[in-house]
Amino acid sequence: MRNINAVLFDMDGTLIDSEYFYFSNWAPILKSDYDFEIDFDDWIRDFAGHTLKDNVEMLNREHQLQVDEEDMWFATRANYAKANMKNIRLMPHAKEILEKAKAEGLTLGLVTSSYQTTVQTVLGEHQLLDYFSFFVTRELVESPKPNPEPYLLAVEKLNIPKEEIVVIEDTSTGCTAAKDAGLYCIAVSKQAVERQRLNHADLLLNDLAEVKNSLF
Repeated sequence: MRNINAVLFDMDGTLIDSEYFYFSNWAPILKSDYDFEIDFDDWIRDFAGHTLKDNVEMLNREHQLQVDEEDMWFATRANYAKANMKNIRLMPHAKEILEKAKAEGLTLGLVTSSYQTTVQTVLGEHQLLDYFSFFVTRELVESPKPNPEPYLLAVEKLNIPKEEIVVIEDTSTGCTAAKDAGLYCIAVSKQAVERQRLNHADLLLNDLAEVKNSLF
């Protein structure tokens, strides 16, 4: 495909099938505490790929709710703990593409809006942590995706030309961050609502098997 030496992966929705997990833990809180109902399509369209802070601000701005960020943080973390994040499955072909990339001698990084504890819990459960040379997590940046800061930090860690780096993302938010950082971005999603917003990706594919075939 191109002369690449590093691949930067998003995590939620790209490597792990986490969006329904997050939806199923946020929706009951919104219903019980704020009398606000969402379905999974709403989650994908309005919430997926954004930080908790961004989602709280969106709810208050767009729906005139009075959601407190700290209250939502504690409520969602309590639900996550009860639901057990270790049960989150990998996306199809996730381990396969990581194994192939490492076998090809590429450097792998993870760039996510999730916190390090989530990365350790979920990727640790699936024994994927050792595939990555570094992790850029929420607590390491001031401005998360769609701001390019996370990817610019990853480029700094890699210390190679941007032309040798490929990003794998699943949301418009993440793709925007990658493109604004000057990186080539492959978007991977089967969600119709998200695919419509990914026309700024360099390449739009359906799953990680297609990504693997395009890279190698």
